[in-house]
Amino acid sequence: MYFCATTIQNSDMMTRFSFVLFALISLLLTACQDKQKVVSNTENGTSVPLSYAQGFGITHSSGYTTITVYNPWKPGEIYDTYYLVKNEGQAVPTDGLKVVIPLKSIMTNSATHLGFLELLGELDKVTGVCNSNYIYNPTILQGVKDGTIKDLGDAFNLDIENLLLLHPQAVMTSAYNAEDENGRRMKQTGLPILYNIEWQEKSILGRAEWIKFIGAFFDKEKLADSIFSQIAEQYNEIKKKAEKLSYAPSILSGQDYRGTWSMPSGRSYNAQLFRDAGANYYYANDTTVSGSISSSIEEALIHFNQADIWVGVQANTLEDLGKMDPKYKLFKSYKNGNVYHINKRTNITGGNDYWESGVARPDLLLNDMIKIVHPSLLPEYELTYMDKLKSK
Repeated sequence: MYFCATTIQNSDMMTRFSFVLFALISLLLTACQDKQKVVSNTENGTSVPLSYAQGFGITHSSGYTTITVYNPWKPGEIYDTYYLVKNEGQAVPTDGLKVVIPLKSIMTNSATHLGFLELLGELDKVTGVCNSNYIYNPTILQGVKDGTIKDLGDAFNLDIENLLLLHPQAVMTSAYNAEDENGRRMKQTGLPILYNIEWQEKSILGRAEWIKFIGAFFDKEKLADSIFSQIAEQYNEIKKKAEKLSYAPSILSGQDYRGTWSMPSGRSYNAQLFRDAGANYYYANDTTVSGSISSSIEEALIHFNQADIWVGVQANTLEDLGKMDPKYKLFKSYKNGNVYHINKRTNITGGNDYWESGVARPDLLLNDMIKIVHPSLLPEYELTYMDKLKSK
């Protein structure tokens, strides 16, 4: 028994409620069975194994849980350590930050955290955000409108004074480099700073597994594990179906911006989606960088002129795309009208759910990609985050 992603065709709230409800039911069913994951006993406690994520670790000891965040820029080094306790008086090692759980309030400076918090049923604990104009989640936006959630401005230039007045129990932030200046400024407030570096994971499922990191701070490790297990199972199940197909349509991604066309490298999340969806991508084996490969429209025409599919454009109609640069009309995918954007779930202020719940739901991202690349595999599925450009 598992949640079927192909039925996600109704309202946003019903979709997410159904998924979490299933995860809860699944958790209750499996709790009575002897299907516990194998864990390794260490000198300092019991380490919880992670299936894909490499950026953090969880260890259970008597009286507390240790969360270790590893430094992605300096392999072998620890970025930060948290000791989670349910009793303030619990003694813990002195080389980390003690955090009393479950958290009752939290400020987050990244919209990517919101998808995880929603799956865990913890959006009501959010008391502060950054750049609310670029947030999609309706619950959070309503809280900002009502005044129950404070917008603290730019994530890179946080309103420290209002953060102090807000005084959340913890601040969750995305570290952006090895020496995060913004993080140091927030630490000066004396508030607990929780570094969520999911965006540095090497695999798209590894990134989604950070729901376990967040879940631990709300004393919801079992629920987080159950939710992620369902997501990973769904992802791998549809991936296996795509692997059986012999035909691999060629694919192009993105578009030119001020003379530079950023193409996903072979190590990027998008390239992983292309590969797992059964698409043929020119840069699939280029692993020289982890993010993007700088190209140009002229070079794109050389390598992708005959691409069957074009995804990730910033336009809603073919006519609008063609007006951006007449050279776009030379691509086969443009001529055939086989072009897609990622703006299906956006709002008028600029929020895009692709960058919110999409981070936590790689199974839906893969479903979208497979629906585009091999539509016969998901005949009843409706695209969640992506959509085909319309013709006026």
